[in-house]
Amino acid sequence: MNSSGNDPTIDQRIADLPTAVDLTEDAVILEVDLSGTGAQIWEHLTSPELLATWSPIVPERPLTEPGPVLSRETPDADPVAVDVLATAGDHALTHRWGDDILEWLIDEARLTLLMKLSAPQYAPTYLAGWQVCLAVLDARLEGLDQERIVGRDALEHGWRELRDRYAQELDLPDQPEV
Repeated sequence: MNSSGNDPTIDQRIADLPTAVDLTEDAVILEVDLSGTGAQIWEHLTSPELLATWSPIVPERPLTEPGPVLSRETPDADPVAVDVLATAGDHALTHRWGDDILEWLIDEARLTLLMKLSAPQYAPTYLAGWQVCLAVLDARLEGLDQERIVGRDALEHGWRELRDRYAQELDLPDQPEV
């Protein structure tokens, strides 16, 4: 990792992350082009140690085999079920996150996140949060020692603006304040 610390342009990286979004009848889809290889992205999606560097999902075991799994955003947080429902080689992972289902698909350095949300009206909130996290992942894949930005910390890194942009793009204007 780069010894210079956090990516000095992380807020710009978050805002400029190349994404595409789509809302279907039963899911919201976020596509993003990341640095690194498919194998590196897979490791960062399934390894608890690597997830702890960029994601709010920090499971008690690797997310490589189907079965029950608990996750904590921080060691003292209440656990959330992230039960692995399916995997396909080193390019597809489907798991719970509380009441939602997340499906991650890797094609080279393109990552597609398909979210089946229990409250789809809040898709912009989820999309904004994942864009912040995925920009951190992108910085880390590029070799920068960027700290994880999750939870309320995302508010200081353009989360509200992203949420509002996604709400407008998806025509879901009434988003909750945090």
